[in-house]
Amino acid sequence: MKKIFLSAVLAIIALTFGYAQEQNQATEQTVQISLPKYCCSESDALIEKTLAYEKGVESFQLNPITKSVLVTFKTKKTSQEKIEKALAKAGFETPNFKANERAVAKLPGCCKNTARGIESNCGHNHNHNHEHSSGCGHDHHHDCGHDHNHEHNHE
Repeated sequence: MKKIFLSAVLAIIALTFGYAQEQNQATEQTVQISLPKYCCSESDALIEKTLAYEKGVESFQLNPITKSVLVTFKTKKTSQEKIEKALAKAGFETPNFKANERAVAKLPGCCKNTARGIESNCGHNHNHNHEHSSGCGHDHHHDCGHDHNHEHNHE
């Protein structure tokens, strides 16, 4: 009888854990947010900081080639709209929000011009890929110049 009871308890625990895992996965969403006026790596740190401090953002990958950022977030804590608003507040235009002009004024010169629709002439290498990852700290892997590979995960 004890074995049957113990088996039943273990089965209930396993089912409960499986359901909790399934629910947790259902509350995450991944979206690609376009940053049409992204200029160069000079503004990456600000984008990374903005997303790192946004509640509910689990991970993100910045892609300067496509001028976009792939963001995974917890839907119970934030939304694509809130994330886009945070980026716009930091000076980066998104499909749904114009960049905050005060924040644009604080961007590096070339990025400021690009954000305003003016030719930047920054001279930076724009053919690089960014993936930013951080478990319990920020791991940055830098080569020379402006070629970077970063991944960013919040857990």
